[in-house]
Amino acid sequence: MRGSAEERLLLRTAAVTGSDDGMRAAVAEVVDWNRFHGLAQVERAIAVIHPRLRSIAADLIPSQVLDQMRRVALVSDFAMLHLESRLRESLNGLERANVRVMLLKGAGLAYSVYGDVRKRPMSDIDILVDPSAAQTTRRVLLDVGWCELSGGVSNLVYDQHQHSSPLRDTRSPDLVLEIHTALFPKRQPFDFGADELWSRGRPLTEGAGRGAFAPHPVHSLLHACLHFVWSHEARFGVWRTIRDVDAISRDADMDWEAFVMAAQKARGGTSCYWALRIAREAGGVDVPRDVMDTLRPDRSPHLLRAIERHFLANIFPAAGGRCPSQTLAQVLWELGVMPRRSGHGDIRPWDSDEEFILPGETRDTPRRSFRAERLMRVLASPAYVRSLLRVR
Repeated sequence: MRGSAEERLLLRTAAVTGSDDGMRAAVAEVVDWNRFHGLAQVERAIAVIHPRLRSIAADLIPSQVLDQMRRVALVSDFAMLHLESRLRESLNGLERANVRVMLLKGAGLAYSVYGDVRKRPMSDIDILVDPSAAQTTRRVLLDVGWCELSGGVSNLVYDQHQHSSPLRDTRSPDLVLEIHTALFPKRQPFDFGADELWSRGRPLTEGAGRGAFAPHPVHSLLHACLHFVWSHEARFGVWRTIRDVDAISRDADMDWEAFVMAAQKARGGTSCYWALRIAREAGGVDVPRDVMDTLRPDRSPHLLRAIERHFLANIFPAAGGRCPSQTLAQVLWELGVMPRRSGHGDIRPWDSDEEFILPGETRDTPRRSFRAERLMRVLASPAYVRSLLRVR
Protein backbone atom coordinates (compact mmCIF):
# COMPACT_ATOMS: atom_id res chain seq x y z
CA MET A 1 0.00 0.00 0.00
CA ARG A 2 0.98 3.66 -0.30
CA GLY A 3 1.49 5.90 2.69
CA SER A 4 4.47 6.73 4.81
CA ALA A 5 6.92 4.18 6.17
CA GLU A 6 5.56 4.91 9.65
CA GLU A 7 2.01 4.10 8.60
CA ARG A 8 3.07 0.93 6.79
CA LEU A 9 4.95 -0.35 9.84
CA LEU A 10 2.05 0.32 12.20
CA LEU A 11 -0.39 -1.46 9.90
CA ARG A 12 2.00 -4.40 9.58
CA THR A 13 1.95 -4.80 13.36
CA ALA A 14 -1.85 -5.04 13.45
CA ALA A 15 -2.22 -8.68 12.39
CA VAL A 16 -1.89 -11.16 15.24
CA THR A 17 0.76 -13.05 13.30
CA GLY A 18 3.12 -12.01 10.55
CA SER A 19 6.59 -12.34 9.12
CA ASP A 20 9.43 -11.23 11.39
CA ASP A 21 11.61 -10.58 8.34
CA GLY A 22 8.92 -8.40 6.82
CA MET A 23 8.58 -6.52 10.10
CA ARG A 24 12.32 -5.86 10.29
CA ALA A 25 12.29 -4.59 6.72
CA ALA A 26 9.43 -2.22 7.58
CA VAL A 27 11.25 -1.00 10.71
CA ALA A 28 14.36 -0.22 8.66
CA GLU A 29 12.35 2.13 6.44
CA VAL A 30 11.01 4.30 9.28
CA VAL A 31 12.37 7.85 9.29
CA ASP A 32 10.16 9.72 11.76
CA TRP A 33 9.89 7.70 14.96
CA ASN A 34 8.01 10.51 16.72
CA ARG A 35 5.24 10.25 14.14
CA PHE A 36 5.15 6.47 14.43
CA HIS A 37 4.87 6.76 18.20
CA GLY A 38 2.08 9.32 17.87
CA LEU A 39 0.10 7.19 15.42
CA ALA A 40 0.50 4.13 17.65
CA GLN A 41 -0.73 6.05 20.67
CA VAL A 42 -3.85 7.24 18.84
CA GLU A 43 -4.61 3.61 17.98
CA ARG A 44 -3.79 2.49 21.56
CA ALA A 45 -1.39 -0.02 20.04
CA ILE A 46 1.88 0.55 21.90
CA ALA A 47 1.38 -2.00 24.69
CA VAL A 48 0.80 -4.69 22.05
CA ILE A 49 3.48 -3.78 19.52
CA HIS A 50 6.32 -2.82 21.87
CA PRO A 51 7.29 -6.37 22.95
CA ARG A 52 7.33 -7.62 19.38
CA LEU A 53 9.32 -4.74 17.95
CA ARG A 54 11.80 -5.01 20.80
CA SER A 55 12.27 -8.75 20.25
CA ILE A 56 12.80 -8.68 16.49
CA ALA A 57 14.23 -5.25 15.68
CA ALA A 58 15.70 -3.63 18.81
CA ASP A 59 18.96 -3.00 16.95
CA LEU A 60 17.12 -0.92 14.33
CA ILE A 61 15.08 1.26 16.69
CA PRO A 62 16.56 4.20 18.63
CA SER A 63 16.97 3.26 22.28
CA GLN A 64 15.09 6.37 23.45
CA VAL A 65 12.12 5.35 21.31
CA LEU A 66 12.06 1.85 22.79
CA ASP A 67 12.29 3.33 26.29
CA GLN A 68 9.45 5.72 25.59
CA MET A 69 7.32 2.87 24.24
CA ARG A 70 8.16 0.74 27.28
CA ARG A 71 6.90 3.42 29.65
CA VAL A 72 3.69 3.93 27.67
CA ALA A 73 3.17 0.16 27.57
CA LEU A 74 3.51 -0.09 31.36
CA VAL A 75 0.90 2.63 31.83
CA SER A 76 -1.41 0.91 29.33
CA ASP A 77 -1.05 -2.48 31.03
CA PHE A 78 -1.83 -0.91 34.39
CA ALA A 79 -4.90 0.79 32.91
CA MET A 80 -6.09 -2.50 31.39
CA LEU A 81 -5.70 -4.32 34.70
CA HIS A 82 -7.73 -1.58 36.38
CA LEU A 83 -10.36 -1.87 33.64
CA GLU A 84 -10.48 -5.61 34.23
CA SER A 85 -10.99 -5.09 37.96
CA ARG A 86 -13.77 -2.57 37.41
CA LEU A 87 -15.46 -4.81 34.86
CA ARG A 88 -15.44 -7.71 37.32
CA GLU A 89 -16.97 -5.54 40.05
CA SER A 90 -19.60 -4.23 37.66
CA LEU A 91 -20.59 -7.66 36.37
CA ASN A 92 -20.79 -9.02 39.88
CA GLY A 93 -23.19 -6.22 40.82
CA LEU A 94 -25.32 -6.81 37.72
CA GLU A 95 -25.39 -10.54 38.36
CA ARG A 96 -26.75 -9.91 41.86
CA ALA A 97 -29.46 -7.77 40.25
CA ASN A 98 -30.29 -10.57 37.76
CA VAL A 99 -29.33 -8.43 34.75
CA ARG A 100 -28.22 -10.37 31.69
CA VAL A 101 -25.14 -8.73 30.12
CA MET A 102 -23.29 -9.13 26.84
CA LEU A 103 -19.85 -7.58 26.36
CA LEU A 104 -19.49 -5.77 23.05
CA LYS A 105 -16.55 -4.73 20.87
CA GLY A 106 -13.20 -4.63 22.72
CA ALA A 107 -14.42 -6.03 26.00
CA GLY A 108 -16.23 -8.92 24.34
CA LEU A 109 -13.26 -9.76 22.10
CA ALA A 110 -10.76 -9.48 24.96
CA TYR A 111 -12.32 -12.49 26.70
CA SER A 112 -13.81 -14.46 23.81
CA VAL A 113 -11.00 -14.20 21.23
CA TYR A 114 -7.80 -12.72 22.70
CA GLY A 115 -7.92 -14.41 26.09
CA ASP A 116 -6.28 -11.44 27.83
CA VAL A 117 -7.52 -7.88 28.22
CA ARG A 118 -3.98 -6.55 27.74
CA LYS A 119 -3.94 -7.97 24.21
CA ARG A 120 -6.94 -5.80 23.28
CA PRO A 121 -6.33 -2.31 24.70
CA MET A 122 -9.38 -0.05 25.01
CA SER A 123 -10.43 3.06 26.89
CA ASP A 124 -14.07 2.19 27.37
CA ILE A 125 -16.33 -0.73 28.20
CA ASP A 126 -19.39 -1.43 26.06
CA ILE A 127 -22.12 -3.64 27.51
CA LEU A 128 -25.43 -4.72 25.98
CA VAL A 129 -28.53 -5.23 28.11
CA ASP A 130 -32.23 -5.65 27.40
CA PRO A 131 -34.01 -2.28 27.13
CA SER A 132 -36.24 -3.27 30.05
CA ALA A 133 -33.13 -3.61 32.24
CA ALA A 134 -31.42 -0.36 31.21
CA GLN A 135 -32.50 1.69 34.23
CA THR A 136 -31.67 -1.10 36.67
CA THR A 137 -28.27 -1.48 35.02
CA ARG A 138 -27.54 2.22 35.38
CA ARG A 139 -28.59 2.24 39.04
CA VAL A 140 -26.40 -0.77 39.85
CA LEU A 141 -23.38 0.72 38.09
CA LEU A 142 -23.78 4.00 39.94
CA ASP A 143 -23.78 1.98 43.17
CA VAL A 144 -20.50 0.21 42.30
CA GLY A 145 -18.38 3.27 41.57
CA TRP A 146 -19.46 4.77 38.26
CA CYS A 147 -20.77 8.31 37.98
CA GLU A 148 -22.61 10.54 35.54
CA LEU A 149 -20.52 12.61 33.17
CA SER A 150 -20.65 16.30 34.04
CA GLY A 151 -20.49 19.02 31.41
CA GLY A 152 -20.82 16.53 28.58
CA VAL A 153 -23.31 16.19 25.75
CA SER A 154 -26.96 16.68 26.66
CA ASN A 155 -28.87 13.49 27.43
CA LEU A 156 -31.35 14.49 24.71
CA VAL A 157 -28.68 13.62 22.13
CA TYR A 158 -28.87 9.99 23.23
CA ASP A 159 -32.63 9.62 22.73
CA GLN A 160 -32.06 8.19 19.25
CA HIS A 161 -28.73 6.57 20.09
CA GLN A 162 -27.83 2.93 20.66
CA HIS A 163 -26.54 3.64 24.16
CA SER A 164 -27.41 6.01 26.97
CA SER A 165 -25.10 8.79 28.12
CA PRO A 166 -21.77 7.27 29.18
CA LEU A 167 -20.71 6.70 32.77
CA ARG A 168 -17.26 7.59 34.12
CA ASP A 169 -15.21 5.61 36.59
CA THR A 170 -14.87 7.52 39.84
CA ARG A 171 -11.42 5.96 40.43
CA SER A 172 -10.01 6.53 36.94
CA PRO A 173 -11.72 9.42 35.08
CA ASP A 174 -10.32 8.32 31.70
CA LEU A 175 -12.30 5.06 31.86
CA VAL A 176 -15.83 5.21 30.43
CA LEU A 177 -18.65 2.66 30.31
CA GLU A 178 -21.54 2.69 27.83
CA ILE A 179 -24.82 0.86 28.38
CA HIS A 180 -26.15 -0.29 25.02
CA THR A 181 -29.68 -1.46 24.33
CA ALA A 182 -29.04 -1.74 20.56
CA LEU A 183 -26.12 -2.00 18.16
CA PHE A 184 -26.79 1.10 16.08
CA PRO A 185 -28.80 4.34 16.38
CA LYS A 186 -32.52 4.20 15.61
CA ARG A 187 -31.96 5.81 12.22
CA GLN A 188 -29.70 3.22 10.62
CA PRO A 189 -29.98 0.92 7.60
CA PHE A 190 -29.04 -2.52 8.88
CA ASP A 191 -31.17 -5.55 9.56
CA PHE A 192 -28.91 -6.64 12.38
CA GLY A 193 -29.96 -6.21 15.96
CA ALA A 194 -29.43 -7.26 19.53
CA ASP A 195 -31.83 -10.20 19.25
CA GLU A 196 -29.48 -11.88 16.76
CA LEU A 197 -26.53 -11.43 19.10
CA TRP A 198 -28.44 -12.99 21.99
CA SER A 199 -29.61 -15.90 19.81
CA ARG A 200 -26.02 -17.16 19.39
CA GLY A 201 -24.25 -15.43 22.28
CA ARG A 202 -21.49 -17.42 23.96
CA PRO A 203 -21.30 -17.50 27.78
CA LEU A 204 -17.94 -16.45 29.20
CA THR A 205 -16.59 -18.71 31.92
CA GLU A 206 -13.16 -17.24 32.67
CA GLY A 207 -11.55 -13.93 33.55
CA ALA A 208 -13.29 -10.70 34.49
CA GLY A 209 -16.01 -11.39 31.92
CA ARG A 210 -17.17 -14.51 33.70
CA GLY A 211 -20.94 -14.64 33.98
CA ALA A 212 -21.49 -12.40 30.94
CA PHE A 213 -21.91 -13.29 27.28
CA ALA A 214 -19.94 -12.43 24.14
CA PRO A 215 -21.21 -12.38 20.55
CA HIS A 216 -20.60 -15.36 18.30
CA PRO A 217 -17.52 -14.77 16.07
CA VAL A 218 -19.75 -14.32 13.00
CA HIS A 219 -21.64 -11.53 14.75
CA SER A 220 -18.49 -10.03 16.28
CA LEU A 221 -16.92 -9.76 12.83
CA LEU A 222 -20.08 -8.35 11.28
CA HIS A 223 -20.38 -5.73 14.03
CA ALA A 224 -16.69 -4.80 13.73
CA CYS A 225 -16.91 -4.35 9.95
CA LEU A 226 -20.10 -2.28 10.05
CA HIS A 227 -18.84 -0.18 12.93
CA PHE A 228 -15.60 0.68 11.10
CA VAL A 229 -16.90 1.32 7.58
CA TRP A 230 -20.36 2.71 8.36
CA SER A 231 -20.20 4.26 11.82
CA HIS A 232 -16.62 5.54 11.41
CA GLU A 233 -16.68 5.89 7.60
CA ALA A 234 -13.42 3.85 7.49
CA ARG A 235 -11.51 6.79 8.98
CA PHE A 236 -10.93 5.84 12.61
CA GLY A 237 -9.65 2.79 14.49
CA VAL A 238 -8.04 0.99 11.55
CA TRP A 239 -5.32 -0.73 13.59
CA ARG A 240 -7.80 -2.24 16.03
CA THR A 241 -10.15 -3.21 13.22
CA ILE A 242 -7.43 -5.05 11.32
CA ARG A 243 -6.30 -6.80 14.48
CA ASP A 244 -9.86 -7.77 15.39
CA VAL A 245 -10.61 -9.09 11.90
CA ASP A 246 -7.47 -11.21 12.03
CA ALA A 247 -8.14 -12.51 15.55
CA ILE A 248 -11.81 -13.29 14.93
CA SER A 249 -11.03 -15.06 11.65
CA ARG A 250 -8.79 -17.47 13.57
CA ASP A 251 -11.51 -18.45 16.07
CA ALA A 252 -12.41 -22.12 15.78
CA ASP A 253 -16.13 -21.25 15.55
CA MET A 254 -15.71 -18.73 12.73
CA ASP A 255 -17.91 -19.74 9.79
CA TRP A 256 -17.21 -17.68 6.68
CA GLU A 257 -20.24 -18.96 4.79
CA ALA A 258 -22.51 -17.95 7.66
CA PHE A 259 -20.75 -14.59 7.83
CA VAL A 260 -21.42 -13.84 4.15
CA MET A 261 -25.08 -14.79 4.57
CA ALA A 262 -25.38 -12.62 7.69
CA ALA A 263 -23.69 -9.65 6.00
CA GLN A 264 -25.98 -9.83 2.98
CA LYS A 265 -29.11 -10.30 5.10
CA ALA A 266 -28.12 -7.30 7.20
CA ARG A 267 -27.70 -5.12 4.08
CA GLY A 268 -24.07 -4.71 5.06
CA GLY A 269 -22.30 -6.70 2.36
CA THR A 270 -20.46 -3.78 0.78
CA SER A 271 -19.42 -2.33 4.16
CA CYS A 272 -18.03 -5.71 5.15
CA TYR A 273 -16.24 -6.00 1.81
CA TRP A 274 -14.34 -2.77 2.40
CA ALA A 275 -13.44 -3.58 5.99
CA LEU A 276 -12.07 -6.95 4.88
CA ARG A 277 -10.30 -5.49 1.85
CA ILE A 278 -8.57 -2.86 4.00
CA ALA A 279 -7.59 -5.57 6.50
CA ARG A 280 -6.15 -7.68 3.69
CA GLU A 281 -4.37 -4.92 1.78
CA ALA A 282 -3.11 -2.86 4.71
CA GLY A 283 -2.58 -5.56 7.34
CA GLY A 284 -1.98 -8.71 5.33
CA VAL A 285 -4.95 -10.52 6.89
CA ASP A 286 -5.79 -13.76 5.10
CA VAL A 287 -9.42 -13.32 4.03
CA PRO A 288 -10.82 -16.15 1.85
CA ARG A 289 -10.95 -15.17 -1.81
CA ASP A 290 -14.48 -16.51 -2.28
CA VAL A 291 -15.70 -14.29 0.56
CA MET A 292 -14.25 -11.23 -1.14
CA ASP A 293 -15.67 -12.24 -4.51
CA THR A 294 -19.17 -12.75 -3.11
CA LEU A 295 -19.27 -9.45 -1.20
CA ARG A 296 -17.55 -7.34 -3.86
CA PRO A 297 -19.60 -4.28 -4.98
CA ASP A 298 -20.73 -4.23 -8.58
CA ARG A 299 -18.04 -1.82 -9.71
CA SER A 300 -15.24 -2.10 -12.26
CA PRO A 301 -11.87 -3.31 -10.92
CA HIS A 302 -10.35 0.06 -11.85
CA LEU A 303 -12.92 2.00 -9.80
CA LEU A 304 -12.57 -0.41 -6.87
CA ARG A 305 -8.81 0.17 -6.85
CA ALA A 306 -9.37 3.94 -6.90
CA ILE A 307 -11.77 3.73 -3.95
CA GLU A 308 -9.31 1.49 -2.12
CA ARG A 309 -6.59 4.11 -2.61
CA HIS A 310 -8.92 6.73 -1.16
CA PHE A 311 -9.73 4.67 1.93
CA LEU A 312 -6.08 3.77 2.52
CA ALA A 313 -5.02 7.41 2.11
CA ASN A 314 -7.43 8.53 4.85
CA ILE A 315 -7.18 5.94 7.60
CA PHE A 316 -4.69 7.99 9.63
CA PRO A 317 -4.97 11.60 10.81
CA ALA A 318 -2.95 14.23 8.95
CA ALA A 319 -1.88 11.77 6.27
CA GLY A 320 -0.01 13.26 3.33
CA GLY A 321 -2.54 12.11 0.73
CA ARG A 322 -5.64 13.00 2.74
CA CYS A 323 -8.79 13.86 0.82
CA PRO A 324 -9.04 17.68 0.51
CA SER A 325 -12.86 17.82 0.59
CA GLN A 326 -15.39 16.39 3.02
CA THR A 327 -17.98 16.33 0.25
CA LEU A 328 -15.60 14.44 -2.04
CA ALA A 329 -14.92 11.95 0.78
CA GLN A 330 -18.64 11.35 1.15
CA VAL A 331 -19.09 10.87 -2.60
CA LEU A 332 -16.24 8.33 -2.70
CA TRP A 333 -17.64 6.55 0.35
CA GLU A 334 -21.00 6.25 -1.42
CA LEU A 335 -19.34 5.00 -4.61
CA GLY A 336 -17.74 2.21 -2.60
CA VAL A 337 -20.52 1.27 -0.19
CA MET A 338 -23.33 1.81 -2.71
CA PRO A 339 -25.90 2.60 0.01
CA ARG A 340 -28.92 2.95 -2.26
CA ARG A 341 -28.31 -0.36 -4.03
CA SER A 342 -27.61 -1.90 -0.63
CA GLY A 343 -31.09 -0.93 0.58
CA HIS A 344 -30.02 1.95 2.83
CA GLY A 345 -32.40 4.45 1.29
CA ASP A 346 -31.40 8.00 2.21
CA ILE A 347 -29.68 7.05 5.47
CA ARG A 348 -26.00 7.97 5.70
CA PRO A 349 -23.56 7.73 8.62
CA TRP A 350 -22.99 11.49 8.66
CA ASP A 351 -26.70 12.33 8.99
CA SER A 352 -26.39 12.95 12.73
CA ASP A 353 -23.42 15.31 12.41
CA GLU A 354 -24.57 18.88 12.92
CA GLU A 355 -22.07 20.21 10.40
CA PHE A 356 -23.73 18.20 7.64
CA ILE A 357 -27.28 19.39 8.35
CA LEU A 358 -28.09 22.04 5.77
CA PRO A 359 -30.01 25.27 6.50
CA GLY A 360 -33.70 24.55 6.83
CA GLU A 361 -33.13 20.86 7.62
CA THR A 362 -33.63 19.02 10.89
CA ARG A 363 -32.52 15.57 11.94
CA ASP A 364 -35.87 14.26 10.69
CA THR A 365 -35.63 15.91 7.26
CA PRO A 366 -35.02 13.34 4.48
CA ARG A 367 -31.66 13.93 2.83
CA ARG A 368 -31.33 14.69 -0.90
CA SER A 369 -28.34 13.82 -3.03
CA PHE A 370 -27.64 17.31 -4.44
CA ARG A 371 -25.78 15.53 -7.21
CA ALA A 372 -24.96 18.57 -9.34
CA GLU A 373 -23.52 20.52 -6.42
CA ARG A 374 -21.55 17.53 -5.19
CA LEU A 375 -20.19 16.82 -8.66
CA MET A 376 -18.87 20.38 -8.86
CA ARG A 377 -17.08 19.92 -5.56
CA VAL A 378 -15.57 16.65 -6.76
CA LEU A 379 -14.30 18.33 -9.91
CA ALA A 380 -12.80 21.08 -7.74
CA SER A 381 -10.25 18.57 -6.40
CA PRO A 382 -8.70 17.35 -9.67
CA ALA A 383 -5.24 16.49 -8.32
CA TYR A 384 -6.64 14.16 -5.67
CA VAL A 385 -9.02 12.49 -8.12
CA ARG A 386 -6.17 11.98 -10.60
CA SER A 387 -4.06 10.42 -7.84
CA LEU A 388 -6.80 7.89 -7.17
CA LEU A 389 -7.26 7.09 -10.83
CA ARG A 390 -3.49 7.18 -11.46
CA VAL A 391 -4.06 9.74 -14.22
CA ARG A 392 -0.97 11.82 -15.00
